[in-house]
Amino acid sequence: MIDNILYQDNTSTMFLEKYGKESSSRRTRHINIKYFFITDCIKRDELDVDYCLTDKMLSDFLSKPLQGRKFINFRAE
Repeated sequence: MIDNILYQDNTSTMFLEKYGKESSSRRTRHINIKYFFITDCIKRDELDVDYCLTDKMLSDFLSKPLQGRKFINFRAE
């Protein structure tokens, strides 16, 4: 059973995290293997990556300016 879940809103990043170097294209081929730590954790069943809508990302509250409806929704939670 996996207890650690990494929520991601970028499907291309999720694909790289799950499949590592095998999924790299011309643009991502330059990424060094040391940056695939997440891929190793997924293969060892220590971590799972799940999709989360951008509007539901709690980390946005801490890293981006929020206005209007999104601010009100995060404030209510």
